[in-house]
Amino acid sequence: MLANMIPRNQIQSNHGFGGQAKNNDTLAPQILIACWLVEGLSAIFLVLRIFCKLIRSRRLWYDDYILIAAWLFQTGNVVLVTVNVTLGEGQHVYNVDPAHLPTLGLNGNISGTLSILAACLSKTSFGVTLLRLTQTRPFVRISVWFLIISMNVALGLSAVFIWAQCNPPAKNWNPDIEGTCWPPTFTSKYGIFSGSYSAFADFALSIIPWPMIWKLHMLTKEKIGVGIAVSMGVLSGIAAIAKTVQLRFLSSGDFTYYESEVVIWGTVETGVAIIAASIPFLRVLIVEAKSSLTRNQRELTPEKYYPARDHPAGSRKFVPTSDNVEIE
Repeated sequence: MLANMIPRNQIQSNHGFGGQAKNNDTLAPQILIACWLVEGLSAIFLVLRIFCKLIRSRRLWYDDYILIAAWLFQTGNVVLVTVNVTLGEGQHVYNVDPAHLPTLGLNGNISGTLSILAACLSKTSFGVTLLRLTQTRPFVRISVWFLIISMNVALGLSAVFIWAQCNPPAKNWNPDIEGTCWPPTFTSKYGIFSGSYSAFADFALSIIPWPMIWKLHMLTKEKIGVGIAVSMGVLSGIAAIAKTVQLRFLSSGDFTYYESEVVIWGTVETGVAIIAASIPFLRVLIVEAKSSLTRNQRELTPEKYYPARDHPAGSRKFVPTSDNVEIE
């Protein structure tokens, strides 16, 4: 992907490509705001997920550890993206100091690899959760296993191609080095394929739980609520589609500018996947909070829940106060 950037001797100091006037647009602020906002929100939901398990004295399982690993990879990605922004990420390549281009390219390869691994693990975590819930449904388990394995292969190859597309590999982030690279159309088309398949996996994993939920013995509105909670991965799939659409611009050579949208949507894809995988576990916290609120209301307004009988004159009755229940 980054092997398509233009050689430094073709970057003009006062003009862009083809003699066009420079464009000083920058997406750097959008990159930083979007990436760190999503990173922070995903951290909050992940911590709440773990907290909900611990307060119920439940040990962490494989899906939890996989999701934690996904968040750590995502954090590494966001940190490297932040470093790249200080070097010119988000600006047009002809506005970037040519001395920074090799570092930008290498950091971009590393952050891209971390981003792919984070996306892969975040979706795998939810798949592992489904495997735990479908132990008595062999056909569903086979479908989930197929999605997990095929998605890991598709995205894993994308991570490998980042480093394997040039010989020597260093030419991938420094086009001035002598060597050869694969045709840009190959990596671009495969990136579109793997991104599309990643989105498909999100949609499929979000749909699979619905038949099981609908058979549960609970109110219809509760079934719908649980179904929506476990289907939030659809939003990750939408982000994957948005990222995939932007991949076609990377072959232009102006990689420092056009990969900004890819970086943003890639971060959103993983962040939303982490949030979506955590939301179903937060239902316990919501139920506990609702139950606690109801108990407090009953203590403060007992006559609302336990209507008092008529009392003879001068008899004693309980009257709620701001602190406790006092006798009048």
